[in-house]
Amino acid sequence: MSHSDVSKKSMTNSKATTSLILGILSIVLILLPFVGLILGAAGLILGIMGLQEINRSQEGSKKIAVSGIVCSSLGILLSIILPIVGYFAFTNITAL
Repeated sequence: MSHSDVSKKSMTNSKATTSLILGILSIVLILLPFVGLILGAAGLILGIMGLQEINRSQEGSKKIAVSGIVCSSLGILLSIILPIVGYFAFTNITAL
């Protein structure tokens, strides 16, 4: 195993790290209109791009990229579901 192989495995993909940060922020900021959705979408795109780069270059940050994709997806889903739940919670909709 050469020195370049060891250093490549220990490198962290910056898109994967950014995706994880944006994914966490999208979950935290879901109460602000559209902020969670936008951050989640950006994090999801960067996570997928980072994962593709990791698979090509054999970097060692695959778990970070997958975590970013999961957090970003969760942020997107919560940004869509919470307003719907809030609407039904605060309106007088009666069951038939």
